[in-house]
Amino acid sequence: MVTTTYQLEVDWDNNGDYIGTYDNVSSETFNVQFRRGRDYASQVSGNSTAGKLTAVLNNEGGKYSPSNAASVLAGNLEVGRPIRFGTGASGEFPYEFPFAFSSEAVPEWTGRLQSLIPEPSSTGLNRVVLTAVGPLGYINDLVPISEMQSDIRTDEAIAKILDDAGWGATERELAEGQTTMNRWWTDSLNTITALRIVEETENGFVKEMANGYISFESRNTRLSGSYITSQATFSDAVSATHTYMQLEQTDPLETVINRFDATYRNYLVTGQPDLWTYPETGADSPKLVPAETKVFIAEYPNTSADPEAIGVDAWLTPVAGADIIANTAYTGGGLDASSSMTITQVKVANQMRIAITNDYISPTSGLPSTVWLTTLKARGTPILLKDNTLVTQSDSASVTKYGERKFTADTPFFPTLAIAQSWCNYQIQMYSTPINVMTMTFSANISQNNMDAAIELDVSDRITLVATGNAELGVSGDFFIEEVNHNITDGGQSHMVTWKLSPADTGYTQFWKLDTGKLDTTTVPAY
Repeated sequence: MVTTTYQLEVDWDNNGDYIGTYDNVSSETFNVQFRRGRDYASQVSGNSTAGKLTAVLNNEGGKYSPSNAASVLAGNLEVGRPIRFGTGASGEFPYEFPFAFSSEAVPEWTGRLQSLIPEPSSTGLNRVVLTAVGPLGYINDLVPISEMQSDIRTDEAIAKILDDAGWGATERELAEGQTTMNRWWTDSLNTITALRIVEETENGFVKEMANGYISFESRNTRLSGSYITSQATFSDAVSATHTYMQLEQTDPLETVINRFDATYRNYLVTGQPDLWTYPETGADSPKLVPAETKVFIAEYPNTSADPEAIGVDAWLTPVAGADIIANTAYTGGGLDASSSMTITQVKVANQMRIAITNDYISPTSGLPSTVWLTTLKARGTPILLKDNTLVTQSDSASVTKYGERKFTADTPFFPTLAIAQSWCNYQIQMYSTPINVMTMTFSANISQNNMDAAIELDVSDRITLVATGNAELGVSGDFFIEEVNHNITDGGQSHMVTWKLSPADTGYTQFWKLDTGKLDTTTVPAY
């Protein structure tokens, strides 16, 4: 039996170095399970998901009990603490129980602490269940809000979403997108949903990496480099270098999609009217006492907007004395104090946040005085939805054979009618006939080759799967790993790996490439 060493660490003091006295919890860990990747092994209907890690730790003494004030970690058992799990070099370290410690662990999963749930026992050891989420899960509760963008590539939009979610530029790997959107914004979606919309526009993939980075693949990423070469062959042959224990095939008929719909939206930028006006006037006008700051949020579209309005191309910076008028009397008959207001603003696609501070000094008394905002409005350049065109592509032979099975793109950001149509045309060539979507489980402990594959291969890596022997599936070809799931139990003696696999001879690898592809034989037109 082949074993390796494992390392589980939590940065309890949140300083980024994992070298605190109690940061390494490997010696108290009984088992670990983690996953990341797509929720379904399909490059069209599989979604990016947040990874998850669950570990069971020895909690004798109550060190990991959040309510235990006597714990040496009291005050540091906080949600959001960085956590990482890694493996040592295969075969170089002796097996120990619970987990052996390696000072040079290869990262396998990185994320943030979500919960610690103690499990007291009257008959055995007290334990605690540690749960952590991957980077996407950590930032998903946030709602990124962007300014209206024009002529922006998909990778640039991904970067703006991550920036607004507070995800560092040094912790991401973004391939250059192949689609440039003529309009893009986000203002009401959680982070993962906002990322998925851009991901679909590109025909790309947003994923978590083992080192905790967030990665974006363009639709061309899997057409070059290591993505076009199989990294390992798993077979049911007796003498196979890599072997598997279980193979599940999704019903191929369930993979059929024979109609694709997409929507192209054309926008019209108009003049610079008043987009928003504060509704209360007279005695109900906003009142600011000396040095007081009030914040107003101008929204557009609103109830008085054009029914076709969808956002603001550019908000105009409010002008004191025109957009914002302050007066010492709510009737407007007092002294004009507009020039003494300090005005700041934050502009996004459908909102402008206006902060106004009263710095007015009365010229008669020389003292700060109360003012009323008798006029408060926001101007900008509105964007109207000019055309909303549905494009579609179907395969009549497939519809006749399997019945209509439709997939509709959620994205509103296809930049042209031609791109929307090309998206549909491409997908129909991939999915109008049944494809092989597989779930493969293997033991890493069965051989050194299996252990190396478990440690080294990850989401998006390409493998060869052969199931023509005892499996009797008649499947032999290359696949991409779309999800990894590791279950390490018995103190590391048992390491089971499950991969969800999508076929590499369909999907995005079938784009036609000059000098390497034979059009209409093994490849289809790209866009």
